[in-house]
Amino acid sequence: MQHYFGTIVNGKAILTGDQVHHLVDVRRGEVGEKIEVSEEKESYLCEILSLEPLEISVLKKIEDKRELDIDLTVAFALLKGDKNEVIILKCTELGASHFIPFISKRCIVNVQDKSEKKQARFEKIAQEGAKQCRRDMVPSIEPICDFTDLLSLQYDVKLFAYEGEAGRNDSLWKEAVKLSKHQSVLFVVGPEGGFEHDEVALASDYGFTFVGLGRRILRAETAAIYGTTILGAASEE
Repeated sequence: MQHYFGTIVNGKAILTGDQVHHLVDVRRGEVGEKIEVSEEKESYLCEILSLEPLEISVLKKIEDKRELDIDLTVAFALLKGDKNEVIILKCTELGASHFIPFISKRCIVNVQDKSEKKQARFEKIAQEGAKQCRRDMVPSIEPICDFTDLLSLQYDVKLFAYEGEAGRNDSLWKEAVKLSKHQSVLFVVGPEGGFEHDEVALASDYGFTFVGLGRRILRAETAAIYGTTILGAASEE
């Protein structure tokens, strides 16, 4: 069943922009077809009543639980090529609710004059991932920021993936199973070359908990996906 994001008003589902284009022009929806429409973490079973004009009726609310029990933010250092999009797509599928792309000292990408374009691309990837796995919401993408901007953000739990913890293969899991429902969690992953020592020291000063991601050193994009998987699994367990 096809999934869309829109607005529910007086028993009708309202789609706009790309959502309408995909339903009417790309998928060529048909009158009588059942679809799902999500708004603000709630999903609804709907039926297409008309295509011109587009009219969609809400049949019932869907009670399936699709979101994690924690509010998970993945902060990732910008990487080369399409690796950033891989992080957003896969971590969206795994349940992340927010993303914060950032620049740290060892980042090797140049984002000057491209940040708005990247932002739009990231938001599109998040929406595609949310639709594909039938999420109740589209994760938010914060504007690209500096590493230091992360330090004072307020979360219930702040986890810092650090290669110095490699070999302590259970440290992330031990922190993950401590989490409670509805806690806000910030999970930070660095760039290809890792963090500088002064960045690690700052994270410690601001109350981050350092976690290892297993016995092996992972690629940055793999680390983000692995960490989201562990945190999501512990939440759903």
